[in-house]
Amino acid sequence: MEQGALRRANERHAKAQEAALRARSVARGIRAAAKAAGLEDRLSEDGTFTVSKERQYIDALARDKAKRTPPEGTKPISAFWSYGIEHPDAPENGRGVPFLSQQFIAEEWAARQNEASPGTAQTLETTRGGRELDGMFLWEPKVIEALGGEARGFHEGYAQETWDKISETYGSVAAGRVIIFADTANTRAVLYRKELGALCSNPDVGLHNINFAYEAPQSWPEVTRAEAGTNAARVAAQFDNKDLPRYIDPHAFAADAPEVRKAKIDAALEAIAPAQAQAPAVEAPEQQASPKSLPSPLWQMGFQQPRTIVRPANPGPAQTAGPAAAPPPRSLAPGMDGP
Repeated sequence: MEQGALRRANERHAKAQEAALRARSVARGIRAAAKAAGLEDRLSEDGTFTVSKERQYIDALARDKAKRTPPEGTKPISAFWSYGIEHPDAPENGRGVPFLSQQFIAEEWAARQNEASPGTAQTLETTRGGRELDGMFLWEPKVIEALGGEARGFHEGYAQETWDKISETYGSVAAGRVIIFADTANTRAVLYRKELGALCSNPDVGLHNINFAYEAPQSWPEVTRAEAGTNAARVAAQFDNKDLPRYIDPHAFAADAPEVRKAKIDAALEAIAPAQAQAPAVEAPEQQASPKSLPSPLWQMGFQQPRTIVRPANPGPAQTAGPAAAPPPRSLAPGMDGP
């Protein structure tokens, strides 16, 4: 698993570097697809900029459910992912830290599932629409520049917004059981902001068919792991930002009375999935096996404990206390959420 995920990560990184060198060629490919779709440039509704045919094509791709729907006759378990782990053999992320995205762990898992039984697993990036968007390398600034930049509708943050849209679309067309490669959903992540809500409101999935690949963090007190570490509780609650709704402090939670703990979890469940807490799970397709939790930490699933990673010095001024800023986009992987 480890070597397969690392191979995928390094191959993707090499392709991103190549795309940066041939950004105009990448842009020409997108332009040709937009032209073939019959699109033409148009002014924005407020008349302040040109919405290029390329921008229109990409926006439509992100919302296209058909290109996220699995082939006829297959009922794959849809995998989702968030953040990742530091690993000395992985490519460096935008902060100069060797970082293995959960994307590639999820893709390796799906590939192995499909080797044993074709059509039983998928990730967003392996769907038709996901592969196409992945090949556009919108995280690369040179590609955005070659597409015309802000003057042509590609404003700062466009790549993140587009992957947010396609991720939400992916969640809306999943069916049956799904598996999430993360131990919790960080509030800055696409998983929390877009995907979990789409999955809960999707009548073909719902709260009880969402499974985390890993156990709750081992740093949590045992009572928190047992009560707030269930799949449903980790879908509904969040554990990193006290200023946002559905927050549970893992350590303070353990000191609460049992009835208070239950009330906190019930409130989170009702907020994200009204009427689903006590409802039975949606019946999954016969072809789907129930996903099994994988051990946490990740090294227990076949990974070797990595060597000590020396972090690069931060040349900037010391940060003041306050909420952490959202991590910048990375060329390492589309939709990168961390570290």
